[in-house]
Amino acid sequence: MYPNDIRPLTSLRIAAALWVLVYHFRDHLGLDVDRLGFVAKGYLGVDLFFILSGFILSHVYLGRVAEKRFNYGSFLWARLSRIYPVHVVTLAATIGIWLVAMKMGARFDPVAFDPKVLPQHLLMIHAWGTTPSVQWNFPSWSISAEWFAYLIFPIAAVLVLALRRLAWLAVALSLGLFFVMFWSVESSCLPLSEVTRLGFIRIVPAFLFGASLYQLGRTVALPRFASLIGAGLATLWIAVGSSLHWSDAAIWPAFGLLIFSLAEASKTNARGLLGAAALVYLGEVSYSVYMTHLPVDIAYFHALDRIAPNLTGVAAWVAWIGVFAATLLASIATYHLVERPARNWMRAHDPFLRKPPAEPKHEPVI
Repeated sequence: MYPNDIRPLTSLRIAAALWVLVYHFRDHLGLDVDRLGFVAKGYLGVDLFFILSGFILSHVYLGRVAEKRFNYGSFLWARLSRIYPVHVVTLAATIGIWLVAMKMGARFDPVAFDPKVLPQHLLMIHAWGTTPSVQWNFPSWSISAEWFAYLIFPIAAVLVLALRRLAWLAVALSLGLFFVMFWSVESSCLPLSEVTRLGFIRIVPAFLFGASLYQLGRTVALPRFASLIGAGLATLWIAVGSSLHWSDAAIWPAFGLLIFSLAEASKTNARGLLGAAALVYLGEVSYSVYMTHLPVDIAYFHALDRIAPNLTGVAAWVAWIGVFAATLLASIATYHLVERPARNWMRAHDPFLRKPPAEPKHEPVI
């Protein structure tokens, strides 16, 4: 059985977040890091997040669905408390930075910063085909996609449970669904990295893949050495495939192998490198890392352009690495000042929580 807290998967989240950050920061300061295949494939870190999400939510809630103890309202409230406060704060930060920068004479693409689409962002439906492009805090498209996955989680849970005796078939079907989506996208000459405005489509096979892998893990148990070998092979597969510019379709299944192998290794409760407290903490703040990095990007590089506009060589590399430090500091502050307290407050005020019936009031005996 899996432990309640699968620590290696928490740590894996920071690796996925940093991969996305490297991808989004790649074009700054003329360092040409985009020539590195691993950097150019960083958008796949989002898909790793999506698969992780399906796995972890199944770990927490699938048993409740099977036992008919699942409270859909409380589930959505808990998910909302997890993502919405940071989403609103980082959206507000992006708007504030945009306004200040405009006052200072900076120029922005008006399509990317259109006030007319702010309602869609506030409703978290901006990756449901409701906007003409990815806008404002661009990375939040994936949060909109996550929200869609949360809404359909009961359907995913029922599908996975229906195949619980054939969990391997559920894994195969979810992979097949990904390949159908991938080739459909490719045939329209739109690379996977651009499937953001319709992110709710992109998340479905990934979410089902993660849920199916969790169900598979409930029916099999790998020896620890086999799990570690699987994790190592998956890591090598992702690193080599990305570096050699393999098709996304060839890299994507390795995410499942990596997550499944790390989760299987955790069944022994032996603490490996990914179970280290520091990495687990970084995994816990990874959502704030992901959501704050665009506001930091805008503020950091616009300020740098005014202070030191012609950086080259070592100085440029130092400045580029500095944006990661700035993002980490901003995300730690966001985690402790916004994410965690807001989540705790909202969960403590769950309007859908089933309360025990009140004790009957007895008339006083005279």
